[in-house]
Amino acid sequence: MKSTMASPAPNVQRGWAPKRLLLRARRRAAPFIAIAAILALWQWGVQYFSVPTLILPAPNDILRNIIDKRNLYFAFSIPTLVEILAGFALAGALGVLLGVFVSFIALAKRTVYPLLVSSQMVPKVAIAPVLIIWFGTGLQAKVLIAFLIAFFPITISTMVGLDAVDPDMVKLFRSMGAGPLRTFVKLRLPTALPNIFAGLKIGMSLAVVGAVVAEFVAADQGLGYYLLYANGQLDSAGVFGALTLLTIIGVLLFYAVELIERLFVPGALIKESDPTKASM
Repeated sequence: MKSTMASPAPNVQRGWAPKRLLLRARRRAAPFIAIAAILALWQWGVQYFSVPTLILPAPNDILRNIIDKRNLYFAFSIPTLVEILAGFALAGALGVLLGVFVSFIALAKRTVYPLLVSSQMVPKVAIAPVLIIWFGTGLQAKVLIAFLIAFFPITISTMVGLDAVDPDMVKLFRSMGAGPLRTFVKLRLPTALPNIFAGLKIGMSLAVVGAVVAEFVAADQGLGYYLLYANGQLDSAGVFGALTLLTIIGVLLFYAVELIERLFVPGALIKESDPTKASM
């Protein structure tokens, strides 16, 4: 009886394997199909309505511009990438630390948190010229601008994740003799990781915005600088080329953070790896 009851399980798993692979293929192919359809419609619309290149270049014109000026785009992409990564790293480290600090200390939550929220009411674009005056036009000011724009969502997401821990679980850990540090490492931090990574992904996107804003204000290199230069030269293909590369950089960095999330948060893979749970 035991052997007959246990035998269907492997068949069920084998039966799910093709469906699981099909679901993964569909999920991964869907955005590429959507992008290809948009580009095809864009190309057709520009050619059919004879839209001037100055108004809206076709995708093939943008691609040709990127290929022809690949050395220039590569040289300008490096400073922007450095600014993004440095600003994000600073925002991620300090944002998580401040989120933990404010979440655990009641006095900090009453004093620091209102100041943190109030600081976000000031437009960062308006602060950028002041930071340029203080720190100059070098890397330091640009990294600081990217940090200021990406910092807030990381801090808030960390606080929300830490505050969402079930109080009964905290009491259970304490009743079993776990101290504050052990409770944090074994319970609070793992529970808060999905929220923390959600904030990190938002912060990465905003770090790209911060780097471009900094280059808009004062720079002699970077994709943001080249975007302004191409706009001044009425080079629409160059403008869209810079925007395309900024989009690609932002998307790749976003998914890099998501990949790290999958390494630290196994639950992030449930919907993708198990179609039975994804459909529930």
